[in-house]
Amino acid sequence: MTKGKANLFDFDFTIADSINEIVDLIFTDLFIEQNRCYSTLITPNAFQIVQYNKKENKYLKEFYKNSPIILPDGAPIVWLSKILKKENRLKHRLPGSDLFPVLWNKIKQEQITATLVLTNETIALNFKQDYVYANCFVPNFFSINDTQYIKEFACIVADKIIATNSRFLFLGISYPKQEILGTHICNILKEKGYKNTVWVLLLGASFEFYFGIKKRAPSIVQKYGFEWLYRFIKEPKRLWKRYTIDNIVFIYLSIIEICKKRM
Repeated sequence: MTKGKANLFDFDFTIADSINEIVDLIFTDLFIEQNRCYSTLITPNAFQIVQYNKKENKYLKEFYKNSPIILPDGAPIVWLSKILKKENRLKHRLPGSDLFPVLWNKIKQEQITATLVLTNETIALNFKQDYVYANCFVPNFFSINDTQYIKEFACIVADKIIATNSRFLFLGISYPKQEILGTHICNILKEKGYKNTVWVLLLGASFEFYFGIKKRAPSIVQKYGFEWLYRFIKEPKRLWKRYTIDNIVFIYLSIIEICKKRM
């Protein structure tokens, strides 16, 4: 079972030895009668911590910091935890891209309906061929300020979850679009009185890794926390700002966190 929580950046990160523990925790929770219609799971890395702390994203942070399971995707988060904590510290990364294949195989074994919001039709087709009980949606390209489209799309997804008694919703588009969509879908499910808890998991590029559309760093690179460098080398034009300016901001936030914890 999990070993408690480690609080960093106002998020209660789940401490666990392995991904299998997290999958067991999700399935145990799934079949317990509860008063909530959704449970959220997020996997922040350093970039997302920076984004969550921006003023315009405060409402997203307030919503997702209450997630029952928050996994440390970024190695710097784990390193900071080890610096700050003698007890209740994070042991290692628990990336969404490691979680998804294990959880997905369990879902298929149990034949549980799942709903997925995906970046393109190629990935959607792969999922439809992979699992008969997969509801796949690909949104149009949209602005985060296009409230009308977001609400309409969220309502379509929520209706499908209810109609098919879906117990999992996987969101695999970019930040903060998946976070914004997630809040709308959760609120619609609540308004419509959905009776069964649906796990809402924000997993970014995990599905592209699952089907081999994008390649992950070699395991030795992942082990020592340099998967970010591998991704930067692969996609420098897209990721340069994330691993330069945003990393500087993360260091600044980490210094504040250290000062706060040691006061």
